Amino acid sequence: MKKILFLINPVSGKQAGRNLKDSIISGVNGVLDSDSYDIEYSERDIERQCNNHLINYEIVVVAGGDGTISQVVSVIKGLEKKPKVGIIPIGTGNDLANSLGILHLYKSQGLGALLKVILRCNVAKVDILGLGNGPIFTNYLGIGSDAKISNDFGRLRYKPVFRRICWCFSNKAFYGLLALKNIFYRMPFDIEISYKNEDSKTDTIAINKGLCEILITNTSVYAGGVEISSKCRMDDGKFEVTVIRGMWEWIHLSFAMLLKKPLDTITKNLMQFQTDRLELNFTGETFCQIDGEKYDGLSEDEKKLLVTVVSSCEVIVP
Repeated sequence: MKKILFLINPVSGKQAGRNLKDSIISGVNGVLDSDSYDIEYSERDIERQCNNHLINYEIVVVAGGDGTISQVVSVIKGLEKKPKVGIIPIGTGNDLANSLGILHLYKSQGLGALLKVILRCNVAKVDILGLGNGPIFTNYLGIGSDAKISNDFGRLRYKPVFRRICWCFSNKAFYGLLALKNIFYRMPFDIEISYKNEDSKTDTIAINKGLCEILITNTSVYAGGVEISSKCRMDDGKFEVTVIRGMWEWIHLSFAMLLKKPLDTITKNLMQFQTDRLELNFTGETFCQIDGEKYDGLSEDEKKLLVTVVSSCEVIVP
């Protein structure tokens, strides 16, 4: 068994991953034997690439964004002996790395300091959430406005023209423009929310059409810097559910980022709760995204989403 697999997403963060391989080799030179680690570029279908492959490593270091990490964790969840996860945050949002203090270390001290942390291998437990019998995620599931923005970005990111433009402007700037483009989007149907409350009983909430979005979050940081809940603990077996009902609460997301305060401390009457089991029932078409990646798993007729805490993984932290 080898010690580390470095898995680099070459298109993350203005394609920063393409230039990372030599820096990693230089950073571990003299510390790791060359035959104790491998470096690979990720493929579009990362889960297929990693199946029956990750069991050969003690640590998998993902150089990419939240979507790349989520796909790797999907493979790790099914392994009997799970490798630890390291992160080199070169994505657009980097919410998981931000929540765990990894992003701050990387930005303030650089790759060399982060590689030393990875080799020390101090870990934190992070809950893994599952969507029915389908995909898993560590960060968030977004339904509505934020998913439409993410889907638009995902559709554009692989186009040659968009890649050229990204050399001049940041991905976050494009996210901002897409947010303005979709500012008036609303979900055009009623929705029923059922969840297990603190007494292990089921509460049901019926909401009329016109919602901006529903956020199911496990990380303390969302959308590149917004702290959604002051109650978030990434290893407590629970996740936070936040319902953004109108324009004012949508604007408060930006206020929370600017003020560096949790959304639930600055928004009165915010519909937010914690649970380990959530079911959403609705009819009609809307947008869904998981950790920044488009989700198309809804049926044509009845729409039902079930979210639960299904497992956990160990992530290397400072």
